[in-house]
Amino acid sequence: MKDVYTAEDIAGLSTPWVLKDKPVQLGVIGNPIAHSKSPQMQQAALDAVGVNAAYVRLLAGTEEGAFESLLHILHDKGFIGVNVTVPFKKRAFLAAQHRDALAELSGAVNTLVWREDGLHGYNTDGPGFERAIAELTGGKALAELRIVILGACGGAGSALACQCALSGCKPILVNRQRPELPAIKARLESLVEKGGLNIPAYTFDDKALQKEVEHADLIVNATSLGLREGDPLPLPAAWLHPHHFVYDIVTHDTPFRRAAAARGCTTDKGLSMLLWQGAIAFDHWFATLPPIAPMRKALGDLG
Repeated sequence: MKDVYTAEDIAGLSTPWVLKDKPVQLGVIGNPIAHSKSPQMQQAALDAVGVNAAYVRLLAGTEEGAFESLLHILHDKGFIGVNVTVPFKKRAFLAAQHRDALAELSGAVNTLVWREDGLHGYNTDGPGFERAIAELTGGKALAELRIVILGACGGAGSALACQCALSGCKPILVNRQRPELPAIKARLESLVEKGGLNIPAYTFDDKALQKEVEHADLIVNATSLGLREGDPLPLPAAWLHPHHFVYDIVTHDTPFRRAAAARGCTTDKGLSMLLWQGAIAFDHWFATLPPIAPMRKALGDLG
């Protein structure tokens, strides 16, 4: 059994594709993907529920058509569905023939399911984030919090921003200068009947951003900063204060999270969001929410 499989690896294999007496019917697609913790978590869920299936890491090329070609190969091999991570969430959105409301709003899909009527796309990042934040804050709903989302134009960031708006929270959007920023702002504002909801949107160099951050309850880092140890902080550490909750969607510890903890903030990393979005994805595949305890244990109790 390999740590990562490519389209070339899979194309020549038997149908069904079997590993350790289990048909391979699920996986996670990304690039890079060797670091993904989804297989250990989802395999624990499959085994706990008694589903005889294996879940693997899948590496897609970033060239045009490579992701879509891999999807066709997986469908031919009898896959039930897949999770999708960086950088393919927007391409998964385009590939899906049917999409849920959050996927439509955010333009990003992280869970795909093959059904008789075609390929269904879901965004479980949003509801997974909502569950993770409730754990971080001692049960607070998103609507009770003033939330700053760093990296609001990314696949994950846009989904979290949309989830906030759908849950009655007015998120503060922050991103480097990109055309998508005003577009996401307008999309969220349109959620309110007849308009009237002003969604603040800032670039990282906006002079007004510091005051917004300091008055926030929750700061979410949905940028790619932190994936590598030498990355700079997305915000100056001096802007962080003990009243802040700081959530970094990266699943390992990051310089930003450590800086926030040193400033007295209550912090968490993205393993809790990974846990909950994965459980919700499982529900889309099998119409049952799996037991959370084995999945949490497989992730090292979120340590």
